[in-house]
Amino acid sequence: MTRLTAVAACAMVASAAAFAPSMERASAASALNAKAVDKEIGVLPPMGFFDPLGLLKSGPYGSVEDNFRHYRGVEVKHGRIAMAATLGTLVQQTSHFEGYLSPSANLKFEDVPNGLAALKVVPVEGWCQMAVLIGAHELFVKQREGRAPGDFGTGYFGFTMDDQSSKQLRALNVEIQNGRLAMLGILGMWASEIVHNGEVLAETKIFG
Repeated sequence: MTRLTAVAACAMVASAAAFAPSMERASAASALNAKAVDKEIGVLPPMGFFDPLGLLKSGPYGSVEDNFRHYRGVEVKHGRIAMAATLGTLVQQTSHFEGYLSPSANLKFEDVPNGLAALKVVPVEGWCQMAVLIGAHELFVKQREGRAPGDFGTGYFGFTMDDQSSKQLRALNVEIQNGRLAMLGILGMWASEIVHNGEVLAETKIFG
């Protein structure tokens, strides 16, 4: 329990910056804000515009547009993390890095189980290192002002997304949809692991 508490504390400290209101983002005047939020990227059938709790009107980040930019940025970021987590879970089921994760503990990468069980195996120092790296990313890699949420100025695998062409808008919609699916996917994987008493991807047995 102590290990999980320490890991959770490190994670909360590292991620706090992602949810803190930023004065620099408030009332950002740009052409992007001129578009109605119900016409933005990610508003797709069959759900369309979906805000049942009215968070855009009641959110703490300013106007409806400012609230939208914050929540969309969080959605895009979590979607990217979930896509990486989903892919990582699938890859780790069959492959592991070679070498030692912690030489002092005589712990190899192949000794770390897939899924949630890794929380009990990876040393607290390792989780804290990851939390510090995430925190550094939050502090130094910033959203570009006046740009679409999720644009950190690093491009998309070498491509820029500035001309708002139909091809680029489609690619951005695909990213958001894949991120939403990945968030559901990784939560489903964790739920399945708990239901099946720690067995990861138990459903894949039907294919083998």
